[in-house]
Amino acid sequence: MTPAAAPIGGTGRHNLREWQRVVSETLQSACDNAIRVARRGDTRSSVGLARHAYRLAREESRQAELEALNALALCQIANGSFIEAIATAIDAFGVGDALGDRGGKAHALSSMAGAAPFILDANSLALEMLDTCVHEAEAIGDSVLAARAHNTSGIVYANMQRFDEGDRHFELGMKLVETGDNRAAVFVPHYLFLGNRAYLAVQRVKADLAVGDPAQRQRDAEDALARIDQVLKISGAESNIDAEARAYFCLGQLRAHLDEPEAALQAFQETLRRATQIRHNPRIIDTRIEMSRLYRSAGRHEEAIQALEAAYELADANRPSNRVPTICEALADALAHLGRDREAVLHRAKTQHEQEAFQRQNDHAVRDLQLFWQRLVASRAAPAG
Repeated sequence: MTPAAAPIGGTGRHNLREWQRVVSETLQSACDNAIRVARRGDTRSSVGLARHAYRLAREESRQAELEALNALALCQIANGSFIEAIATAIDAFGVGDALGDRGGKAHALSSMAGAAPFILDANSLALEMLDTCVHEAEAIGDSVLAARAHNTSGIVYANMQRFDEGDRHFELGMKLVETGDNRAAVFVPHYLFLGNRAYLAVQRVKADLAVGDPAQRQRDAEDALARIDQVLKISGAESNIDAEARAYFCLGQLRAHLDEPEAALQAFQETLRRATQIRHNPRIIDTRIEMSRLYRSAGRHEEAIQALEAAYELADANRPSNRVPTICEALADALAHLGRDREAVLHRAKTQHEQEAFQRQNDHAVRDLQLFWQRLVASRAAPAG
């Protein structure tokens, strides 16, 4: 067994099912409710609910605190607060370690891996962590943990353009949700896997642009459309607004990759309408950024500026976020195109400032994550006695 796949230690006396026996129904329900709210798209409210659960948990027990911290980390990831999620998950791992709770520690590790791909240069580290989570899930019989690990692995592989491996992990995760512990559907519902598979298919089409094979691109585009349609049908039947919003976002990206700007804008408008309804700020931000790119390509620079300013207002309230410098840079370019040079210069200076600020925060998070992992690997490699 490689160091990355070695057990992370502990007595193994607790797993996810056993948590329910030592955590009160009130606290367990509060944690699960926060996660459900996150999965339904109201991510900001979910973080507030998880923080409230954590306050309750601190008055109850250390085991309850571990449950609440793990719920909070998952909600922070859903809200795009990746740096905060890493810090929360590291805290959760520490509590789990003190309790000798292998399952609790592994869920914290899964959250670290879930946040890691969204900060710089962390894909390989995330895969090492996820490999450990899969082995832990097998060792303690935790299908919820395994489903989470496979879902995150699929996302990481999609981002790395290793699409077949990503699809394989999504398929494994979906089977676990269908056949394993029914709480898996709380943490990683079936529609989430379907949405992630659609996202992967769209990324595959984007990668096709560099290959120059029209026939392959057409086949992959048809597959992406079929996956998006599947999500739309299921989300419509379940009245799941967040799943619909994500499907339309994927559709907008796909139409943009296929050089169909009007169809892309229409899909993004559908995304925006739904994301606004459920207050999914990360998706609103990303949608407005995508729309601004299309507006600028069409020479509609005033509309691009309006979209970017609206995105900035939300991103500014959701720091730390790499979206802030991205928006500032796009605003500078759009303003320069309109001859508003003074404003453009100010936004370029702001871009530099924001990039440096985010880089500092990001570097701290990467350093903390790497140091945590190095210590964990070293502790597992050390001889007993």
